[in-house]
Amino acid sequence: MFSGEIQAVGIEPKPVDLALEQLTTGLDHLIKLVEDGGLEGYDNVGLVGFLQSFERFRNRLPLIDHRAIRDAQARSLPDALTQTSLAKVLISALRLSPSEAHRRVKAAETVGERVNMLGQPLDAVRPVLAAAQRSGEVTPEQVHIISRALASVDRPGFNQADIAAGEELLTSFAASFGPKELSALADKTVDAINPDGTLAKDQLNNDRRHLILRQTRDGAYAGEFRFTGTLGAKLLAVLSPLAKPRVETITLADGSKGHGVLDVDERSHGQRMHDALEDVCDQMLRSRGLPDSGGTPATVIVTISFEDLLAKAGYGAVSDGTLIPTGQLLKLANAADIIPTVLAKTGAVLDQGRSRRVATTNQTLALNARDRGCSFPGCAHPPEWCERHHITPWIDGGKTDLNNLTLLCRYHHHNFLSRGWTCEVNADGLPWWRPPRWLDHLQRPILNTRIRLAHLHESAEDRAAVRTGPSRGSP
Repeated sequence: MFSGEIQAVGIEPKPVDLALEQLTTGLDHLIKLVEDGGLEGYDNVGLVGFLQSFERFRNRLPLIDHRAIRDAQARSLPDALTQTSLAKVLISALRLSPSEAHRRVKAAETVGERVNMLGQPLDAVRPVLAAAQRSGEVTPEQVHIISRALASVDRPGFNQADIAAGEELLTSFAASFGPKELSALADKTVDAINPDGTLAKDQLNNDRRHLILRQTRDGAYAGEFRFTGTLGAKLLAVLSPLAKPRVETITLADGSKGHGVLDVDERSHGQRMHDALEDVCDQMLRSRGLPDSGGTPATVIVTISFEDLLAKAGYGAVSDGTLIPTGQLLKLANAADIIPTVLAKTGAVLDQGRSRRVATTNQTLALNARDRGCSFPGCAHPPEWCERHHITPWIDGGKTDLNNLTLLCRYHHHNFLSRGWTCEVNADGLPWWRPPRWLDHLQRPILNTRIRLAHLHESAEDRAAVRTGPSRGSP
């Protein structure tokens, strides 16, 4: 509320109200100058200098937070507002996240001004760091990193002189290093203060390990995790190769090179990591190492009307009542058995049958032998990382027969259709792909090089057997 608004309701503005109004007016003027091209007169060095000056101004703003939080604590504001903590007050009043609210309160306690029981001023808990923030030389994030690191050793049994030296050292580092490097230096500084702290830190990380998943209202899953260093390293080693952007060149039927569905991998890094994790889960569920999985990627009981299933519309309900859109349900059931159950209006089971959507073990082995991996042109993913694809969709009457199945990696399985590619089984019983017209206006079919070479090799062996005839001793 600015001074004009305050006066309108009959309240005399305080000096801080007037100062805030002046600051806002000055900021409005600065924004207008910048948006009108005021930075264009700088050369590169000048522009960087302006950014650094403005960052120092930004870094000093938390000083106001520190004093406001101290005053709020002094007047027991949480009790007055029926809140359990000042962080809860900030979350509610300022719409902050819990982590940001707690960070501000902790910063006020660490680098903010203090007073004793008699109201006399005291130095900040971290005076060197507080002075650097007052001058704008450290960012709020750097303050948090240094404060948190030193708090881990600021307890009985540790030399306060060592902690003070660590504060001075890390504050000097903050002038030269960003948050990532500063965090590493803070860890080394703490280890120097507490040489036996490494084992305790590993134990702390082990105690804090967790993975929580919960289903959202729209059918997705969200959650949080904290992995130990070893699990994090293992997971990155597994996911990183699978999460690389898909960029491959396709040889067209006329021998020219072109880019097809993989022309531009539009997925973000986070989306690629998500898809890589799903690839790993699919591969494990297809393997025979998991108990009671039967090689099926999902074992979920879903109730859906037959009409909605055929129309690919509406929702299916899982056992806990969560609704899943039919489109997502069909993706979930991509390699699952579908067991149709006819229910009366009362919910009684009138009839139950079974229609096989999943290829049998023998069919899967035959697919592996024929396609030897993803059949999409240019893709080299092995069978272990592939899904079984119905060329004519099962829901549209396509049969689970070899001449209607092919292997596809997850990426191609979920992207080929939107990019205009279609699949057929040719006269030799091999899956080939017709590109979209923008790639080849004749849409000449393309056979994966791996499949073509394997077929040529087998054909050559057959021709050699015909020329030489049966070996001696053969019946």
